[in-house]
Formats: sequence, structure tokens, C-alpha cells
Amino acid sequence: MIDPLDKDSFIHNMEKTESAPSYSSEAIERFYRWMYSDQEGIVQTCAFPVPTDDKDKSDMGQGKWIHARTFNEFKEFCETHSNLWRYHVYSGVNTLANEPNRGRGSTENIDTIKKLSFDIELAKQSYKGSTKEDVWWTYQYALAEIKYMSEEYGVWPLVVMSENGIHLHYNVQFPCTDDLMYNRQHLYSKYITYKAMNNKYTALIESKAPEHITFDQDDVSDPARVMKVAGTHGIKSEHGRLCGIIHEPSMDKAGKILPSNIEKPLDDIVKTLDDSETKSTSSGSTNANIDSVDVTPSDLDDELRETLEKRVRSNPKFRSFWNGEAHGYDSRSEMEFAFIIKLLSYGFDEENIPAVMWASGMSKWDEESDHYRKKTIENALDYFDGNTVKDSSNGSFSFSDR
Repeated sequence: MIDPLDKDSFIHNMEKTESAPSYSSEAIERFYRWMYSDQEGIVQTCAFPVPTDDKDKSDMGQGKWIHARTFNEFKEFCETHSNLWRYHVYSGVNTLANEPNRGRGSTENIDTIKKLSFDIELAKQSYKGSTKEDVWWTYQYALAEIKYMSEEYGVWPLVVMSENGIHLHYNVQFPCTDDLMYNRQHLYSKYITYKAMNNKYTALIESKAPEHITFDQDDVSDPARVMKVAGTHGIKSEHGRLCGIIHEPSMDKAGKILPSNIEKPLDDIVKTLDDSETKSTSSGSTNANIDSVDVTPSDLDDELRETLEKRVRSNPKFRSFWNGEAHGYDSRSEMEFAFIIKLLSYGFDEENIPAVMWASGMSKWDEESDHYRKKTIENALDYFDGNTVKDSSNGSFSFSDR
């Protein structure tokens, strides 16, 4: 079903995308057809401003949204904003039953999960794009997950390349009900993602990858997730790259994952996921203590404090933000903006973020004006794409010049 490209062909085709036009109507149509032909509802479609090294994130442009009811509305928005400098174009993985009052919507607007997506990139400390060689390694990691998924569930994905990595989109049929939600993510989607990331094939690729390579796959099991649109242009790499489709299995042969394909009871799945998070704490340092940071002037309630403590202890990157010691940012405002994005990605509510910022080690947060603090949070809310947004874009791409 998938005929992998060799390295030379992959790199050559990536070079072609750097000189391709600003968008591809055909790739946009192929992406739309594959993603939404089996769905009914509104396609959330958005363009997010892309941070640059010399642009303060607190002064970025606003996110732009439409909720497309037809392909023509979708295509027009994508083509318009693919040409718009500093913007990347995304669309929802699962369609919405109703148009949300603001932004990307939520699980309340989604009745059924129709697509399960994987977002594979490399860990980075800047907003710059990945090299073609690095993207090749994300492709190898993606192929390892494809092999596991084909053996485990008999399914094949639409394979697309972001400017910086690889996306896999699988067909599923999962009801979206309260008992299947794990925090703000879908229990089946999260479990399958975890299993796909931790199999013998991905372990082999990790062992073969160059020393500087660290794979950093986002958990994108949030039902309202948005992903980069194939046929639109990315601008983070040195020359920019046209995004699009690498492998496109026919829908009748791609297969579909059903609840009956997941043999474990829900309680066992939850335990597996909880154990995986507990296991990650073994990499935490002994001084990862939330009490090392003053919690004034806004004391945190017990529930919020407990949530923060869990993240601080288990996640080194989150801990570095909390202590105000994150590296790779040119200014404190960039780091503050990135931390707010990280908070949103972990499901912290908008109303809790000011208290968390006050309590964290962002030592100069209290020295700024109310306008600055409010503007930074507002811009982060506009930029946030609904999941674990990192300092890099998501995407997909076509190797052809079409």
C-alpha cells in the first residue's frame, strides 16, 4: 500500500517544493477530498501568524478563522492565506456540527471522530525550520509507525509532509462521548498514538538516527485538532516549502479503525496511559519542586497547584518554563509567549493562565503593564492551534510541481 521513497528521491522532491508556487489548487482539493469525503459538517479553517526571530511574539498579527461549509469556501481561504506572508494555513481534522462562537471549537461540536492524526517532527529550541536531512529522518520514523499500524489494525494513512515534519491521517470511527474523553483528548486516539510511538520499529529508527536527532511527536488526540493544509506554503525553512501529499491510498483500501479493534477495556487503557505519564517522571531532577517558586501575588487553588506540580515534576521542558529558565528564545517576551502556548496545550483554562504566570519563575511578569500581559495572553490564544503547539509549524506537502 505504501511504496517508500529512498533518501535521494525524498531530498530531491523536497528541493522541488522550495521553488514551487505559493499554493497548489490540486493538492488542496486532494487533501480536502481525502479528509472530509466521509464527514458531514463545518470544516474549521484558520491561518496563524508565524513567529520570526526578529518579531516579538506579543506583537504578532491575529489569527484568522472561517468555518467552511463548502469546498469552494475552503479552497478560497487556503489560496488567499497561503499567499499571505507570515501566515500558515490549518484546517480541522474532524468537522464540527455547529459553528463555534470563537476560534477552533471544542468536543461539544463533534459527534464522531473520523480521523486520527499523527504529527511527527524533531525537538527544536527555535522557530526556524528543519533541514531536508532532518525531515528525512521524521519520514523514517513515520514509516516505522505506518508498519506498526498496518500490522496491528490493517490500516494505511494519507501521508503528508509539513515544512518541518510528517503527518499521518488515518480513518477511524470513534464516538465522541464523555466516557471516552481523557482530560481533553479522546481516549482511543490517545491510546493508539501512545502505542504507535512506542513500538519496536520506532525504537529501531531512534537507535539508527544521528546523535543530534530527537524525535518529538505531538499527541494530537484532541478531537478539535487543526493540521496544516496540503497545497499551502510554509515559510519557516530557509526558502519556504510547498506542503502536500506524499502517499495517498485509495479510501476503499485505506481501512478504518473501529472501537471493536481496540481490545482493551477502558479502565486498562486509562491505566496504561497513567502509567506512561508516571514513568516519564523518572527523568525529572530531584529539585523539580513547585515550592521552589513563590506563588504570590496570586495564590493557586489546590487543584491548579496539584496539576502544575505534576507537570513540573514530569516534564523537563515545562519545568524550565516554570522556573523561567527556558533556553532558545531571543527575549523574555518570546519565552513568556511560548509558555502560555504550552499551558494551553496542556488544557489550562484561559482564566487560570494569569495566576500561573504570576506564580511562575517569569520574574519580570509582574513588572510589565496590564496592557502587555493582556496582549501577550490574547495573542497566544489567537495563535494556539488546539493542541501541543511547539516552536515550529505543522504541515503537509506534495512532491510534485502541481
